[in-house]
Amino acid sequence: MVSDLHKENHISKTEKFRLMCNAAEAPELYGLPKIHKKDLPLRPISSSTQVPCYNLSRYIGKILRHIISPHLNVKNSMQLKEKLNDISLDEDDILVSFDVVSLFTNIPIHLAIKNILDKWETLQQHTTIPKRRFLGLLQFCLIDNNYFKYDEKIYHQTYGMPMGNPLSPTIADIVLDTLLNNISTELKEKGIEFKFICKYVDDIFAILDKKHLDTTLRLLNSYHNKIKFTVEMEENNQIPYLDMKIIRDDTKIITDWYTKPTASGRMINYYSTQPKNMKINTANNLIKKVFYISDEKYMTKNTKK
Repeated sequence: MVSDLHKENHISKTEKFRLMCNAAEAPELYGLPKIHKKDLPLRPISSSTQVPCYNLSRYIGKILRHIISPHLNVKNSMQLKEKLNDISLDEDDILVSFDVVSLFTNIPIHLAIKNILDKWETLQQHTTIPKRRFLGLLQFCLIDNNYFKYDEKIYHQTYGMPMGNPLSPTIADIVLDTLLNNISTELKEKGIEFKFICKYVDDIFAILDKKHLDTTLRLLNSYHNKIKFTVEMEENNQIPYLDMKIIRDDTKIITDWYTKPTASGRMINYYSTQPKNMKINTANNLIKKVFYISDEKYMTKNTKK
């Protein structure tokens, strides 16, 4: 497949060698405990770095990033803080976060492919690969290579995508972008609008009139039988999202640095063999971020911490 892309001048010789695979192994399934959840459930992760189509999946993923909505998605908490600066709250507004239950393993792949092909007009501006061949590459990476090894047996994942696949976050973004755009259109027809909405992979933050919350959640859960949402509402005028608290302060929004109760506070061992500048930069970057997202009234507390 890679050789054909090169023969047809869709990729350079350098890219051809980068995408080819000469030594590979099946993706291995392992679990990471969710220590902040009851009964310590395991998050299944498929280690895919040595999979034959790993580099090809990353290449396809870079092309697909061009159809992810820049208006709906935030890169980090600092960018979200900037977007919230000009929001003015009304008394009836409520701060909420919607979370998709096990999104990656519930992604409808055929729906994802349809969403991608619907945006082909935008995509073809970023690749010379013809639509039919691009579809073949997509199906190869998303369907044919959706397998993993566990306890010396090989399994095919019959639905969704695994965590660990380099395409999973991008496909999740595309599916959720389409979902939110469609839901927003349906809500507008009912006279309901989000005052603010954004997402980071499968976590959605929104501000809306509290009387429309049930209707919104019902619509979100009616979009696809595999994609189900839970909702968390503000408590004591605040809600955690990403690594900050979003706080209602009269009619405006302020933010504070937030860590989960299970956070250890450990980052990187100063006596490890990592380069010294990496250790210093790890600390510096955290400090800069904490100060940037913290409102003045929390600065003393966070400086001490």
